[in-house]
Amino acid sequence: MKTQLTTAVLAALLCTQTVTAEAAPWLKVDGQANFDVTGSSSEDYERNLRVQDAEIKFELIVREGIKMVVKTELEQKLNKSTMDEDFDLGKFLEEAYIQIETDKISGLPRAVITAGKHQMAFGQNYTELPMFKDALLYNLSKQDEVIGFTVELPANFFKIVDTVAISMFEAGAGDLKVSDEKGASIKLSKELSNQLSAQISGLMKENEGTDKKEKRGSIGFVFRGLDGSWKVWAEGVVVVDHPEFTDTTVGGKIGGSYKVGPGAVVVEYQYLDKQAHEVAVAYNLPVGTWLVLSPEIRHRRDLSGNGTDETIVGIRARIKAHVEARHNLLTGKKN
Repeated sequence: MKTQLTTAVLAALLCTQTVTAEAAPWLKVDGQANFDVTGSSSEDYERNLRVQDAEIKFELIVREGIKMVVKTELEQKLNKSTMDEDFDLGKFLEEAYIQIETDKISGLPRAVITAGKHQMAFGQNYTELPMFKDALLYNLSKQDEVIGFTVELPANFFKIVDTVAISMFEAGAGDLKVSDEKGASIKLSKELSNQLSAQISGLMKENEGTDKKEKRGSIGFVFRGLDGSWKVWAEGVVVVDHPEFTDTTVGGKIGGSYKVGPGAVVVEYQYLDKQAHEVAVAYNLPVGTWLVLSPEIRHRRDLSGNGTDETIVGIRARIKAHVEARHNLLTGKKN
């Protein structure tokens, strides 16, 4: 039987009944919009202006250790290609979840419990490329658009790693109901030194139309320079029984950034077995505290024989804003 996300929201509302004036809620609001102008060498690709990751995030601190988060995705109505489509609440609410930190509401060791629509514990998915959603491995190195819950266990719970996160979720993306396709994932992270961090994760889920369970694995690391001027990252992904691939598929990426002048040069290479490989180069230039301008060029070579090679040139303007309303939302007074 399908379950509405509102069950989780109602549970959070019940928690607010215990809030006192001394532990009153407060609100944080973050806004971001990315405007891209791109052109491609492909014949069927038009030069265009598009909006990506245009979002507003509301974070309500119900009480110390309990918060409700809603992230709205605005690009559905801002892009010319999608503005005439029917409104989809599931796409509009990119995230909608409740998060509880056990150490702040009880004497238990610290653990973080997240329930609702959020990104599951899988993949490193680290990059500094401005148009990261165009990347070859973007959809395989993450798992979002699902309803479920994630538990981040206390630090050093298994002694060997720093953090462990376990997720249980439904695999039917894009709605606010729990579907019949279920999944589970686990992610382990470790700070190996002041400069080197690593992660390993695994995922298994059901997909509609097949009785085979999709399985994915990911391993990655990020290495930072001591002076903060450069960074190197890499990630490998293995995919078995994915609906879009007939065989076991492996992919990987390696990238780096280096500060040059007021900004940073970013170079990244990605490869997906029997599908394609690509290289991208970008320059992230901060302009003030709220704007970043990023020209990027990306070349993708098709390995499947079903497409054509493509070169995309574009520039992204990323605008970010942050407001923190530390006011007592019950009385209107400042905390």
